[in-house]
Amino acid sequence: MTALRAAARVENLPPNFFGALDRAVAQARAAGLDVIDVSKGNPDLPTPAHIVATMQAAVADPVNHGYPAYRVRPALSHAIAARYQEDHGVVLDPDTQIAAFHGSHEALMAAILGLVDEGRTLVVPDPGYPAYATAAELAGAELRTLPLDRARGYQPDFATLRDLDDAAAILLNYPHNPTGAVATVSTFDDAVAESTRLEAAVINDFAYSSLGYDARPLSALTVDTSRTVEVSTLSKTYNMAGWRIGFAAGAAPLIAAMRSYQAHAFSTIFGATQDAAAAALAGDQEVAHDLLATYLARRDLVVDALRAQGWDVVAPSGTFFVWVGLRGDDDVAFAERLLAEHGVAVAPGSGFGAGGAGFIRISLVHPLERLHELVERLAVAKGAQR
Repeated sequence: MTALRAAARVENLPPNFFGALDRAVAQARAAGLDVIDVSKGNPDLPTPAHIVATMQAAVADPVNHGYPAYRVRPALSHAIAARYQEDHGVVLDPDTQIAAFHGSHEALMAAILGLVDEGRTLVVPDPGYPAYATAAELAGAELRTLPLDRARGYQPDFATLRDLDDAAAILLNYPHNPTGAVATVSTFDDAVAESTRLEAAVINDFAYSSLGYDARPLSALTVDTSRTVEVSTLSKTYNMAGWRIGFAAGAAPLIAAMRSYQAHAFSTIFGATQDAAAAALAGDQEVAHDLLATYLARRDLVVDALRAQGWDVVAPSGTFFVWVGLRGDDDVAFAERLLAEHGVAVAPGSGFGAGGAGFIRISLVHPLERLHELVERLAVAKGAQR
């Protein structure tokens, strides 16, 4: 009898990086360890009350109890367009330049699987979010990494792609996970120029769109809307990670391809979730501003304390991550020791690609009191490292 087996596209996928971190934390806690988990970007604060109230009312509305339309609801698409115009000065057509998804992760999958054919090249940043490589694997694409060097402020050097003469898409991620770098205008200018040479689309993962400490993070659409699409989420801006709602905006032909893929692969989005997302985007943005101030205070606490302890810290200009260099130590082994000996779970940089080796990523997803305890434990770890 022939054994049943998974499709090759699934068998070829690596283990889920964050799932492995979750299992390690669960095992440590089951053994009785008090773990401070800063390994993932899971916001710790509640969703604002007015968004929850909108969702509660929308769930009770029988209109939302049937299948919703495949297209994003006008209230949500117009709210996304209005937010882009107010925040970034970008004018978008809500009917042709915006799509909604079950989170930005799904939007990324729709962008890559909807735009990149088997055998074509997808350019991704290194270090970069692990899902980029797995999406390329599912698409059957050739993966080409674009090194992001600390000396360049983690901005890409497109000269490293000069041997390429064709690509389907160039994927960027600013504000950047895991380093916290934010894009410059020249970064997006150069990306558009390179994508024009390669006849490629530009995809910017804009999940941390609201988290810029010195200035509002730059949208790639301020530079180009003819060959660029940007994916984003409400998870970080409004503490809606569990709600699974995100969107894409940009060039109409790219949005059309993503919508087509979504309609077949993912189907529709619960109407009540769309109503709540529209309320978040169209409502008072003071909640988003307050959240940024919260993360700024957390960033300053952690960065200042770790620098005083002698850690090699890359202070983030955006996101809610702190990128810490280990000065030659193996990041995977160090993370394992940190969890086992000090009850601190971090993300080893190698999980983000070869360019992340020798670093760890710390998430600022705990209150100040818990972060005080975190840096105290890291001080002990630093002393043991010597």
